[in-house]
Amino acid sequence: MKRWMWLALAAVVVVGAGVTLVAVPAEQEWTTDSPEALAEFEAGMAAQMKLYWDDASKHFARAAELDPDFVMAKLMCVDRTMHEDKAQGEALFDEVLAADTTRLNLRERFFIERARAAREERREDIPKIVDEYLAQSPNDPYVLNEKAQRAFSDGNYEEAQALYQQLVEIAPNWVIAYNQLGYINMSEGRFAEAEERFKSYRFIAPDQANPYDSLGELFVALGRNDEAEESFEKAIEIKPDFWAAYNHIALMKSFAGDIEGARETSDRARAAGIPDDWVAEMDCLTQYMALRKTGSWQEILELAETSPCVEKPDVNFAKLTTHLAACEVGDWDTALEIERAAEEQMAKIQSEGKRIGARSLQTSQAAIEHLQGVRLALQGDYGDAETLLRAADERLTYIEAGLAIFKLYNRSILTELLLADGQDAEAQGMLAKIRDVNPVWVAEFQDSGFKMLGLERG
Repeated sequence: MKRWMWLALAAVVVVGAGVTLVAVPAEQEWTTDSPEALAEFEAGMAAQMKLYWDDASKHFARAAELDPDFVMAKLMCVDRTMHEDKAQGEALFDEVLAADTTRLNLRERFFIERARAAREERREDIPKIVDEYLAQSPNDPYVLNEKAQRAFSDGNYEEAQALYQQLVEIAPNWVIAYNQLGYINMSEGRFAEAEERFKSYRFIAPDQANPYDSLGELFVALGRNDEAEESFEKAIEIKPDFWAAYNHIALMKSFAGDIEGARETSDRARAAGIPDDWVAEMDCLTQYMALRKTGSWQEILELAETSPCVEKPDVNFAKLTTHLAACEVGDWDTALEIERAAEEQMAKIQSEGKRIGARSLQTSQAAIEHLQGVRLALQGDYGDAETLLRAADERLTYIEAGLAIFKLYNRSILTELLLADGQDAEAQGMLAKIRDVNPVWVAEFQDSGFKMLGLERG
């Protein structure tokens, strides 16, 4: 599971500078007078390490309840509280930032300072805050992880890899580093190394769900679906409410044509207590994939008029499919409207200065280029379509299951376009690249007559 991936201490928002540091015992990691609150807080940190977010939130809330003066526990509750009740979350955040930090240790002050910078929308100051702290405490795994995750989300994989390697060396129990190293290997197409990383992660933490989920994602990218399903099911066996594993099974089955199996996965997720809004993502994928496979273009467009799956401007699979349907029936106004909404959304995020990694921006830009390339291809402008689809391919990586499938899908459309344009040698070269990653995908693509869009040879 990626998402993703940073421990909440690296994700929360944050607090004050310019106070005198106080010495604390080396073993005192978190400041509280309540042993019971400390135990709950540490249980929350352990749950975060496993990416069990809901469990972690409950432990942090209990820690704050047991000790109302436990500043770090309250800080860790801000994000969840903000999500449930924005006004209440903001009040809690203000309370945390107003706390007396003179009794806190250096690390806790760091997180408060970092949170304050985020709260005041001084995100450009955060890297400096991180570096200044690490200059004093270079082996603090919590803050080292923060720096590594920032490099990871920005796509600075060389720096991220070095930092995660350092994290593994100084804090072997921070097994999440193996997860991130595996994703870095996937993004760079070093799949054998990624498999080794994920299997090491699984060996070290066999009682956690995420190692099995991440390994399953790699298998999906490579077309090793039986192994992927076995790995996802193991994750669910360990943690029955591990949402990501259900999501990945539904994704895999939908693209493999097993629509009924994908629907059954959504039902299992509901029965396991996965929140309805999370399961809705699987339902949307399954519903639109079923219509996509039967070429029910008009039905897709009619569905999109009322479907919550396409309400947001983000380019999810339902939006990709609606755009494709519009292009297939020649509804260019709808197609252009979807493209413009995606462009405006990305511009809005950038103009508001929100923290979004360069990698996420690259993916968003690739989605826009893909949409434009598909429209131009179906309008017969093969030259410009090829340019856009190649640009999207350059931006996309195999870093996780969903993006791996998107990259394979985009490359398949590009292959079909090259064949339609009479560029047979180029098409075979692209097909070989796809086969090197996922031969099962190529076999299924070949069975379709190398058709994704239905382009005619010019």
